[in-house]
Amino acid sequence: MPTIPPMRFLSRIVPALCLLGLSVLCGGLQAQTATTTSTGPVAVYRLSFEETGDSVNYRPYQNGFYIAPINGGSGSLILTLITGNQRQYFAYEAFGELFVAVDGKEKKMVLSATAANDVSTTVFYAIGKTEKELEVESRNAVSKVKVAEKMTGYAVSADSEKDLPFIGAGTSVGVAGVSILTAKLDQTLTNVAIRDNASVDTEVDEIIADLTASGYTNGRQTTTGNGAQTPTN
Repeated sequence: MPTIPPMRFLSRIVPALCLLGLSVLCGGLQAQTATTTSTGPVAVYRLSFEETGDSVNYRPYQNGFYIAPINGGSGSLILTLITGNQRQYFAYEAFGELFVAVDGKEKKMVLSATAANDVSTTVFYAIGKTEKELEVESRNAVSKVKVAEKMTGYAVSADSEKDLPFIGAGTSVGVAGVSILTAKLDQTLTNVAIRDNASVDTEVDEIIADLTASGYTNGRQTTTGNGAQTPTN
């Protein structure tokens, strides 16, 4: 039985998320992102995944980061995976969004991202109360912004993989599973990003540099025969 890459669909269908907007088309496959964009200071969230419920051929990434403007907008996703002695990261630019939902006096921060094609769907969703106050300083003003210190939700993946050229009897085909997604504000990285007025792209580069220094390699450099990028285990 071959090894099934974790959440293979996401890394397979999103080879280069490079545009902000309602959708990103790459290799004929579409990853949906938010239309909301924002500039200014960014917030950095650390992600963790815990498998739950019934699943088949499903192994989630262990950890990751989500980087987005504090005031909401399109963000970038970095996922990390450790398999044996191999450490890998997988970066997806302009993937999903961070926004604040309001119901009267109640305000909650939401992380939302979806990628889909004809045979596959992956959804990231997390929500938390905006109870953490951050001080943001610009050249001529100091303001305070409330964000969620912690968001919880789910990462759901389902992929029939009927579009892949599997050969041989007994091959494992199809992936389905759910993980509990927890996003915690990394106050140290966020404060540094605010201090340096870093953009989402700049902060992504900084995190990747730190991961590389810690022995992680880019898992998306490995490509399959059809050109889609997929992690290897």
